[in-house]
Amino acid sequence: MPVLATAFLTSLASASAVVAEADPVLPASADSWVTGDGGVRLRVHEYGPAAGLAPTVVLVHGYLSTSRAWDRVVSRLVPDYHVVTYDTRGNGESDHPAAPQDYALPVLADDVAAVIDATAGGRRVHLVGWDWGAGEGWEASARPDIAPKILDFTAISGQNLDLWGQWLRRSASDPAEWPAVLDQAVRSCYIALWDVPGLTGVLWNTGVTGAVLDGFVQLTGDPPPRVPPADGLASLNRYRANVFARLSAPTYAKVAVTGVHVIYGSRDPYVGAAVQTRALAGAADQLTFTEIDSGHWSPVTDPEPLTAAIRAGFGADPGGTS
Repeated sequence: MPVLATAFLTSLASASAVVAEADPVLPASADSWVTGDGGVRLRVHEYGPAAGLAPTVVLVHGYLSTSRAWDRVVSRLVPDYHVVTYDTRGNGESDHPAAPQDYALPVLADDVAAVIDATAGGRRVHLVGWDWGAGEGWEASARPDIAPKILDFTAISGQNLDLWGQWLRRSASDPAEWPAVLDQAVRSCYIALWDVPGLTGVLWNTGVTGAVLDGFVQLTGDPPPRVPPADGLASLNRYRANVFARLSAPTYAKVAVTGVHVIYGSRDPYVGAAVQTRALAGAADQLTFTEIDSGHWSPVTDPEPLTAAIRAGFGADPGGTS
């Protein structure tokens, strides 16, 4: 029996070593504060070579996460890139403004621009956004004043509310699109809950939301990182300030950044393939799509194929500055 026990423990240690070796070492970061729109402080982390020594990649995280969600991607991008992550407003160490209008897409895009200005050394960047970070990246890419700072944009498992709204209008007269619209409506039905006055605060502060998320992890195996109620509640303002406003009154049909790469997971329970492909048709002059075998939380669960897809979408930097 001791021999068997020793062999079992040895096998566990070997398995742990394999897991530990699977991820490259995350290098130490240079941390700073950047002032975003309205004086909001954003916590920023920089990894790898300095901005002037390698192309800059700016990674923008999504809801129910912080900049730490990118750690396994960051470790695969350095030392080839100067990598920048930051806690978006309402998350992590960054400030948590209370008003919904403080999370409107133009404000969030201004934050993206402020981070680029502070970290990229005047050069254009590869902008990568996941989940709500993709929504913020789309907005920045559509802004004529911000787009010149962006070499190319990669959107991962995220929404473009303006283009989705236009797709919904086109689909109303096209029965062939109705199944896809219904599919996405089912995937997005949880959003209606976020606008019930007072309810979301009770659900977060009593632990109900956390318990539901834990149950969903057990059901789907697609885990959102746990965040404190303060983060969950503050970032709900992204939904309140933008979803119905942009779906009902889209503001643009095409972004100003030339190259856009859309990456989506084949097992994503929230964002279906239709809105990641058909709804985005014509969104950019050079628009490409990549499907990976992943769920919604690919930066955390599937960093290897995700990072490979991200790298494949980067365009060459001709040396221009912003």
